[in-house]
Amino acid sequence: MNEKRSGGRINIGTSSLILIFIILCLTTFGLLSLSSAGSDWKLAQKNAESVKGYYEADSRGVEFVAMVEEALARCSQAADDKEYLRMVQEELGSFYQEETGMAQAEIEMLYGQVLHIELEINRKEEAGYRILAWKVSHSVDYDIDKSIPVWTGD
Repeated sequence: MNEKRSGGRINIGTSSLILIFIILCLTTFGLLSLSSAGSDWKLAQKNAESVKGYYEADSRGVEFVAMVEEALARCSQAADDKEYLRMVQEELGSFYQEETGMAQAEIEMLYGQVLHIELEINRKEEAGYRILAWKVSHSVDYDIDKSIPVWTGD
């Protein structure tokens, strides 16, 4: 009278292993998503800081152009071109390059960048200026290490 009861016995080993595997997968993917979101947040913050720095420099560049316009308006009373250019030199000071006839400014930005502005000053008859350059460039030359450390066996 040995009766085997198979109806009362529940096989939970396989389903437990599958459930544990699913939980591990979900935990791993959740941690990877969290790490990715943190990296995206840091990148967005750095990008926002960079854009804010650019627009601050751009605003100072507009102020520079307004200062040049005011100086040129004050110089418009000159009798001839020679006197006009002399007055422009006095008004703009170190911003004006007499040999090229341009007013230049470099406005510092973040991460070693600079906003470079060049204005060509017109002669007295034309009165005004022309924007030649308004660009962001690097003020620091980067020295990139291109050497590859290879073990030679020594």
